[in-house]
Parts: sequence; structure tokens; C-alpha cells
Amino acid sequence: MRLIILFLTIGVCSVLNAQIISQDTNVCGSFQGNLYALSADTTSLYTDDDYSEVVDIGFPFVFYGGTYDKFVVNDNGYISFDTTLAFTPSGYVISAPLPSTAGINPYNAIMVTCQDLLLFDPFFPAGGGHGKVYVTSTGIAPNRKCLITWCEAAMFSCTSDYFTAQIVLHEGSNKIEMFIKDKTICPWNNGAGVQGLIDVTSTNFDIVIDPPTGSPRNYPLQWTATNEGWEFVASGPSSYTINQIAYAPITAGINSWYDDLGNLL
Repeated sequence: MRLIILFLTIGVCSVLNAQIISQDTNVCGSFQGNLYALSADTTSLYTDDDYSEVVDIGFPFVFYGGTYDKFVVNDNGYISFDTTLAFTPSGYVISAPLPSTAGINPYNAIMVTCQDLLLFDPFFPAGGGHGKVYVTSTGIAPNRKCLITWCEAAMFSCTSDYFTAQIVLHEGSNKIEMFIKDKTICPWNNGAGVQGLIDVTSTNFDIVIDPPTGSPRNYPLQWTATNEGWEFVASGPSSYTINQIAYAPITAGINSWYDDLGNLL
């Protein structure tokens, strides 16, 4: 008996499904063996300026010397390893360089772009929000990855401008990758947006340097990004080396099929 899988992937933020064609149909060859499907779940984020439920990473992850296996997602473009923030509201105004005690004040956080976003609320569709946040676990131990994706999230007060970006946490190496498909400037909040990392004490932080201007992507710099990739590699317990890397097309909600050896089919 053969199980033949049609697997489709495209290079945009999208939601797709794997499909079993039939038990005895060949499509460009055949496969015999066990199949494992890995896909993405949406978070509980349906309102504005909130943290999600507690999310399992799926493996131990070291961040600024601390080891974590869970995090929470904020709809405003970042995750935090402080799980006590689950289901609580957050700030949204950036009025000083981060870390700051004013408005948005992420800590113990990874910010693909910390900015004021407005997700779609199915209970209030007239609110003008758009997009969702997805969390995905892929790969086979000891090389698993956890992906957090903001898929076409509307910028607050610029709700026709959509933000798509992704954070990738790597097992073992503890490397962090960020991919930004599109980040525009919204006049709201003076166009503020921050990309980088902040530790649990808010004293150690690493901010991306904007290539066109040579300035940190922190308040008050206004900056844009299209099809960018970045990696953060720990250079000790209190700092990271930041490198620009090739952009990887962002997918979310997709089923990926693997064999017993962890080979992507």
C-alpha cells in the first residue's frame, strides 16, 4: 500500500494544507514508510496590545545565559520569555530608545520589529485589524526550530499597510534568525519600530544597525525593510553578534511531511 502526498509550498505568508491524493496513485514516484506532519497553530491573540497564552518552544533554548522552554507572544512584533505576562495587556507607545520605562517596555524579549500592530479580531471585524500570529515547530532533534510568524498584520492607524515577519529559534546552536518581508513607516507613533534583543534585566541589549543609515533601528529612527534576513549568534552570556543573511520566504500554517530519518519529503 502506498500513501502518495501532494505537498505545495509558495514563497509568501500563506496557509496551505498537505493532501492525500489516494492510496494507490503515483505522482512523480512513490514513497513507502511512516510519515510525520508538522504544521502551525494560531495564537490566542485576537485583541490589541496583549500577550498570548504560554507557548512551548519544544526544546531548551538559551537566551542571554538563561535557559527557557516557553515564551509568550506579543501582537506588537515580539516574544518574551517572561511567561507571567500571559494574557496581560502591554504598552504600545514608543517614546524613547529601548530599553525604556515608557510605553512599550519589552524585556527578556526578541523583537523582530517592536511596533504598534493591530491584528484581526473575529469578534470585532469592523475594528480594522488584519492578519494573525502563527507558531510552528519543525525538524528533528537535535536540530529542531521554533518559528513565530506575524502574517500580514496591520499597522495601527495604517491598517492597509501589512507587516509580515518571522522569528526562528534554533535548537542546539541557540541561534536566532529574523526575516522581514515588508516593514513600512506608519506616521502613527512617529513611525517608531525597534529590531533587536533585550535581556531579563533590561541592561544588556543588541539592536540591529540599519544598513542605509548606519544608525541603530531604535527610537527615533524611522526605517523600512523589504526581504531582509538577520541572525543573532551569542558571543557570551551578555551580548550577541548580529549578521545580515539571505532572506528566506516566509510561510505559515503549512504542513511539512518528514520520513523516519527526518528528511523533508
